[in-house]
Amino acid sequence: MLPHLFRHTVTTLILSVASCLTLGCSLWPGNDSPAPTAGADRTDAQIFVGDTIEMNYDPNVILKRAESFHEQEGYAEAIVEYQHFLDLHRNHILAPYAQYRLALSHFKMIQTIDRDVTPVKKAQEEFWELIHSFPASQYEAEARVKIRECRRYLAKHDLFVGTFYYRREQYLAAAKRFEKIIDGYPSMEEAVEAKLQLAKTYQNLGAWEWARDWAAALVQQHPRHPLREDGLKLLAALEKEKPNVMMAARPRGSLQPRRSLQPRGPVNQQVPRPAFFPATTAINGASSLVPQAPSTVTDCQMGSWCGRTGTSLSSAFAPNPRIPASVTCRPGTWCQ
Repeated sequence: MLPHLFRHTVTTLILSVASCLTLGCSLWPGNDSPAPTAGADRTDAQIFVGDTIEMNYDPNVILKRAESFHEQEGYAEAIVEYQHFLDLHRNHILAPYAQYRLALSHFKMIQTIDRDVTPVKKAQEEFWELIHSFPASQYEAEARVKIRECRRYLAKHDLFVGTFYYRREQYLAAAKRFEKIIDGYPSMEEAVEAKLQLAKTYQNLGAWEWARDWAAALVQQHPRHPLREDGLKLLAALEKEKPNVMMAARPRGSLQPRRSLQPRGPVNQQVPRPAFFPATTAINGASSLVPQAPSTVTDCQMGSWCGRTGTSLSSAFAPNPRIPASVTCRPGTWCQ
């Protein structure tokens, strides 16, 4: 009797446990976890499928996501989100802000001048896009400031690279960088130093006339710059090293061309000879550009380099040629 009752009790317990496991009931009191329902399964499916697609097109969600990346300094991820916003909502009221933050994200990825300049160029490009696509926005003034900073960074980078080549005696590569600064950023501080470095580079290449041209351009165009004294010293060194070098070339791409000296009157009218041309002598009744012997008279124009032949370089650089007063200067000096 007792063994039969024991077996019945064990069987009943096993069936109860199996039923609880199958139906989800709790074996321990206090467990209030609700059983999963069909409605809950459908809600989860909507969260991970339906709502995600909609959120990818929602402008507020996209912009908040971009802002979150930007504040956490995840600029690469922020750029993707800002661009995604602009691709979908170009006419949105927050589009100028998104464009500004896109450019700013590129700007904040800029590192030192010896690193890759791609973020600088991208930032400059996106700030210009802000100005052109969203004119008169509240971010335009700051965008222009950032563009100037980008240009200064690019000028510093080229100066750094040019100096690097110069120190390793790769003068052609250095000259290319220095000329790039002068042509691309003529009003910046780096352009002044580039002129001095370019003059030194041409001096090492043996291009004496070009070296002299750039040194003279530095002295004349920047009379109050601290590097002017270095330009004067270089001119004096060139004059001492190559006293017979006359100015035959002009700095390329930096100065305005001179006015034409072609006669406007009768054909036989005499055309005044530029002061920087060598004096002419008559050979068999014809005029020839043959330099005469160095002159002992050193009357040079005020504010010009006075060569050892008493020849002035001033008029070669003047966009509007004029004849300054002549003064007596010591050869190989700058007439003050």
